Amino acid sequence: MKEKKTRPIEVRLDPGIELLGVLDLLDAGRRPAFVLPDHPYGRSVAKAFTAFWKHPAVKLNATIAKADREGSRRKDALMRRGAPPKLAFDETMSANRGEDERSGALEPWLAALRGFTRDSGFMKGFAERARLLDPELSELRARVAKADYIGRLDRYTGEPYEGRYTMIASPLCQDGGVLNRVWSRDDGSGVILSILKLDSDAAGRPTFVDPELDACAWHELAHGVLDLTANLYDYEQRGAPLDLGPELERNCRNWLHGLREHLVRAVMLRLIALNGGEKAAKAQYDRESFSGRPYLKAFTGLLQDYEKSRGKYPTMSDFYPRLVEAFPKPLSTPAPAPGAGSLPFHTDGQRAAALRRLDRLLAKSTDARLIARRAALAGLPPK
Repeated sequence: MKEKKTRPIEVRLDPGIELLGVLDLLDAGRRPAFVLPDHPYGRSVAKAFTAFWKHPAVKLNATIAKADREGSRRKDALMRRGAPPKLAFDETMSANRGEDERSGALEPWLAALRGFTRDSGFMKGFAERARLLDPELSELRARVAKADYIGRLDRYTGEPYEGRYTMIASPLCQDGGVLNRVWSRDDGSGVILSILKLDSDAAGRPTFVDPELDACAWHELAHGVLDLTANLYDYEQRGAPLDLGPELERNCRNWLHGLREHLVRAVMLRLIALNGGEKAAKAQYDRESFSGRPYLKAFTGLLQDYEKSRGKYPTMSDFYPRLVEAFPKPLSTPAPAPGAGSLPFHTDGQRAAALRRLDRLLAKSTDARLIARRAALAGLPPK
């Protein structure tokens, strides 16, 4: 199977996410007005949809929102679907089908969204409204192209990101509505989605270029590359507890989650330092360590050793065992021998991607965990 080629980061509006934003805004009792009401886009939205504030979809959306205040459940559902009015599930991501898809819990809500789309003519004016944001979208695209996030991460980690990264600019996204997701398609290629809100810069201009855009992009891309390596080495430890104080425990669900979050944040900090300067990296470090990441300093120090030793460690995956040494051992009893059945590789394509990474690692490594993992994965029947 050929390796998946990476495409440049796509920057666009998403009609499903904007449809959700319109419904949230029409629920005037729960949501504030458009974040920049004097923007032509805001005026256009108000003119097109204010008359539909009594539509049944607005009421049903408001009911669901009471238990989904930041919208992550509804946004997850929409980001796995195509454009309205069909809102068809993306079958290339069947392995990411969530509980809502399996249970059908959101089907009445999705049906209401389809009805609103037809009744309001939502899609008829979508492209025209989107053009009102051309200056802000052009600014974001230029910033992303100049930053070369994927290229710089590929060179730093030595592992190519195989997949797509889409930044969804959402002018109707309210505070708390920003969202990032890292998924895997059935063919093994990656899917990264970041929702970015419209805000005002220091001069009062509307912009999608957040001050932490670099941190966001490199954080999510590091997940897209390095979570696979962590899973291949240590997936059996996903349920192992941590004993690192309430602050860290609140941010890390288990040992493997804590390790991965330290790893991707350390990579992000080093990329900021190398491309934006140590001052910017120090400011971001202060924000990250405040959130309960006590081993970031040790990890970033080790990564500087990695940067000086690329002849010995061509890839971050080769260096992974050194990084794990800086993280506390899990509290549980020793994990069972690595197998394949419990791994998060549910399709032939996902297993093929894992085998490619394993073969690169085993070209230099004799780690018993990786050898056992490869034998187990290679022995699974097709599905």
